[in-house]
Amino acid sequence: MLIKDKIKAIGYSYLLFIGIGLVLTMIIRSIDTFLVVNYYKIPSLLNHDVLKSIRVLTNNSFCIVFLAAFFVPIVEETMFRLWLSFDPRHIAISFSAILTYMIFGLKDLFNVNLKALAIILSFIVICLVIFRVLRDKHTEQYLGKFISIRVVGSISAISFGLVHITNFAPINMNIWFLYPIYVLPQVVLEYLIVFLRLKHGFIYAL
Repeated sequence: MLIKDKIKAIGYSYLLFIGIGLVLTMIIRSIDTFLVVNYYKIPSLLNHDVLKSIRVLTNNSFCIVFLAAFFVPIVEETMFRLWLSFDPRHIAISFSAILTYMIFGLKDLFNVNLKALAIILSFIVICLVIFRVLRDKHTEQYLGKFISIRVVGSISAISFGLVHITNFAPINMNIWFLYPIYVLPQVVLEYLIVFLRLKHGFIYAL
């Protein structure tokens, strides 16, 4: 497929997502108004600060825009979707990013100190170790025997959406069952991006 045709197909895909997203947003706003606010007498969940996790990293307005528009999408794409190719290099990079994030987080990554250096070095070392273990193995054929790409894509999409429940922290356990509904747009978006990732490649999904 020509690049022009790819971009056109991707554009239609995102228009479809926008349409679905608008419908989901209307449903979520209705649930928020009539159930959360009026019935449970809880402040609207839609008033949360979606950039809260980024504001923890920096207070600089330019950096916030840069992180939200470029850095965070690249990190998310790397952690949730790069490895879907089952390529040893991609698996190494993805799981290195996941493990490094679980151990250190991102809070100190943008400071000039030893912890920032430790985060970077840990990512590189973990990545090299995983790649060394997998490099001579036919991971795509091996993993394909045990789990289909559709199942793996669904795991990626659902986990991506559920992770965004943390945007609403602290979680009110009285309405815990509603939080998955609030992240439905992220789940739908992730299914779209997984499709683009598998069909057109990493860059087009990003």
